[in-house]
Amino acid sequence: MLKIWLPPKLYQLLPLAYLLSGLLMIAKLGDEPLGLISGLMLCTAAILVWVLRALGTRKTTAHKK
Repeated sequence: MLKIWLPPKLYQLLPLAYLLSGLLMIAKLGDEPLGLISGLMLCTAAILVWVLRALGTRKTTAHKK
């Protein structure tokens, strides 16, 4: 399996890019169903990634103590 490596700064900014892309999609194409659904999916993905990363960080921090 191919491993993809991203610089840490880019990796941390990905959820923000998802969120901004989703909001832009909703703003520009929100009057069409496909644009609205796509924008909402991108925003949902951003929130999900942030929550999962926060939970993972919390678990690894608690485990190290």
